[in-house]
This record gives sequence, structure tokens and C-alpha cells, in this order.
Amino acid sequence: MAEWALVLTVGTTADPLKKAVEEAKAEAERESASLLVLLLYGRPLPNQHPDPFQVAAEVRQHAENLGLRVQPCEISEPEELDVCLGEMRRLLQGLSNADKVIVNYTGGTKGMSAAIVHAALTTSFAGELELHYVGGAVRDKNGRVIREAMETRRAARTLTQERTEQILDLMKGHRYELAAYLAEGLPELGRSAFVKKASRSLLFWDNFAYEKAADSLRGLYQQAQGFVDDQRLGKLAETVRRLVSEVITPVLNTIRAFREWEKGEKDTIQPEGVQLLCADILENASRHLHRQEWTETVLRSYRALEAAVQGALALLGLNPWCFDPSKLSPEQVQEIQGQLNYMPKELTLWSGIIVWQTVSGKRLDDEMQKWLVDLQQLRNRSILEHGYRACTQDDAQRALRYAEGLAAFVLDCDLKPLREKVRLQV
Repeated sequence: MAEWALVLTVGTTADPLKKAVEEAKAEAERESASLLVLLLYGRPLPNQHPDPFQVAAEVRQHAENLGLRVQPCEISEPEELDVCLGEMRRLLQGLSNADKVIVNYTGGTKGMSAAIVHAALTTSFAGELELHYVGGAVRDKNGRVIREAMETRRAARTLTQERTEQILDLMKGHRYELAAYLAEGLPELGRSAFVKKASRSLLFWDNFAYEKAADSLRGLYQQAQGFVDDQRLGKLAETVRRLVSEVITPVLNTIRAFREWEKGEKDTIQPEGVQLLCADILENASRHLHRQEWTETVLRSYRALEAAVQGALALLGLNPWCFDPSKLSPEQVQEIQGQLNYMPKELTLWSGIIVWQTVSGKRLDDEMQKWLVDLQQLRNRSILEHGYRACTQDDAQRALRYAEGLAAFVLDCDLKPLREKVRLQV
């Protein structure tokens, strides 16, 4: 059964609070939820009649007659905003795991009303929050709204909702590190828990920590299925579902196989895994382009092509990390030595391209040769590699475009639909 809480600030009028209790009880019953009523009151002022003690007692009796649980809470200094805020914040934190919290700030001192609203909007609730005020246009001679004219005005917005929107916007802009940091403050329940774990998962994925990302994403799969049609979380849920069902296994298998090849051990390599891995590195470069990180875009574009060449060589049965020329014909060995003037033991991008062309019989045309030279120079002359150039936006865009064109040619596939398959959408 869902658990709801109604928090009432108590002043000198009982009727609006009784109405609030009745409405909350009726709504809770429609939703099959249990309801706890908290009455927040302060000690009476001199000559105050009726005083908050009496009103709280009257409202408590009314709520208990309706079969509700009631918890009275005395505020020590009802006129002091700081005191009210501190005490009310502690009370609301005790309700943070409730499925719904209704804060009615109709009664009490101005300090109490201001404090409860501020505390409610700055407390991280796992469930829904509604702010209620009972008012009306028709009043009696004392200025109080008559019962028949009372109406409840509602507002629904929580700190959790605000923070969740910020996190989703950050992930949409591929700012996963900041998103995951902000998400640490979200509750571990429902939608909040999904966003919290998903932000961490995409951070792992964006940092090429595929194993950690896979474990985290797989743990979210069932929850993601339930959010696929959600207006705000649908794209994120679909990204989780797609990565788990279509991407993770072939990419992980390829990564693990390549690690064996690096040690000189052969393991099965599938074209699909190589292509998806290359597409994902290109997407990673694209995300850095979106973040205006030009040098990182160039480096990742270069790495995407390098991975494509390594994969293409592996699919031909050649180990780029432990290159064995004895697997080649004498004519192929002679051609490679003629172009490189040496026989490499480990293949770099350039030597890997030479070997791949020799063995596959395919050749980069003149334009592609220019692309390759430009991409290599952009990477080698950047300050994060061997030079001191700060890459520009044009450098980054050019590098990504060249890398995708060259990788698609080397792998003999269209990488655009594969990039869509690995794309992190929110």
C-alpha cells in the first residue's frame, strides 16, 4: 500500500484544516493509500483565542474520528523563521521516502508558513510533493473564509523533480560527469533511482569502462522497459534497452577478444562486434565535439580509425599487436617491406593500413590518402600527443568526418546506422 503524509501548519482556525484532512483522506482512499497527518503548531501568543493548542487538538480529534493516524509536532519558536525552518526540515526529511507528501501551509504564523514551503521545496522527496493552501473569496466578519466558500489551491513541484530535470538536461548535452555528481543526491526509489543509476551507467560508457557500464545497464533493463513510453524518460529508457539488448554483448566480446590477441592468444572476432566498437568510438568523438572539446574529438576520431584497421586485420587472421609475417606470401612480404623499408613487429595505424591494403587487395584512393595524412597530422601535432597545436573546431569536424569515411571503407560497411544504434540519447 502506498504511504502518504499530510503536513498541516496550525494557527487559530480549525475549519480549513479539517477540510484539508477530509480532502486528503478521500484522495488517499481513491488511490488505496494510507494517510498520516502531521500537525505543526507553536505555543500560543498572549491573549490568543482560540490558541494553536486548542485548534491542533480539535483537528487531531477530527482526523482520528475519520480513522487516520495523527502525529502532533510542536514548533519551539513559531515566530522565528530560522528555528521553524530547521525543525520543519528535520520533520520533512523523515517523510522523504513517502509516496506522496501534501504540505498545507494555510495555518500558523507567517514564519511557519514560509518555513514549511521553503523546507518542502528544498527537501529531496522520493515520491510526489503537493503544496496546498485553503482559501476563498467569501469571508465572515472576522476575515475568515466561510466553510462553504473554501477551495484548495495546489502546486506540485519538488526539489527532486527540479534536480531530475537538471540531470536529464546535462545528459542530453553529454555532460555525464556533472549529471552523475548531481544525481548522487536523488532518492533510491522509482524514477529518481532510475535516473541516478542511468547517469552513472552512461558516465561509465562515455569513459569506455564497458564492463562497469554493462553491469549497471543490465541492472536497469527491467525498469527501463517500464519507462520506454514515458514522456520525459522515454529516450533514456530506450537507450538503456537498446544498449543492453543490441550492443553490449558484441562490444564486450570484441574488447575481451582483442585483449587476448594483445597477449598473443587468438580468440574469435566477429565483424558485428568490430563494427559496433568502431561506431561507438566515433560516437564518443562526436559527443566530445558537441562539448566543444576539439582536441579530444581529434584523438578519438584517430582511435576509431585505428580500431577499425585493427579489427579488419584481425578478421583477416593477422594479429596487429604480435604481427607474424610468416602468414603472408613472399610477394606480400616484399611489397610491405618495399613500402615501409622495414618489417614491423607491431602494427601502427600507418603500417596497419599498408599491411591491410596488401593482404586485402583494396586500396585507398587519392582523396582517402589525403584524409589519412591529414588525420594523422592533426593527431600527431596536437598538444596531447607529439606537438603543441591546440586543435580547432574545424580540425575536430574534419577529423571526425575523415575517420568515419576511412573506417567505413576499411570495414566495408555503412557506419551511420551503427552509430545510431550505439547513440546515447536522453
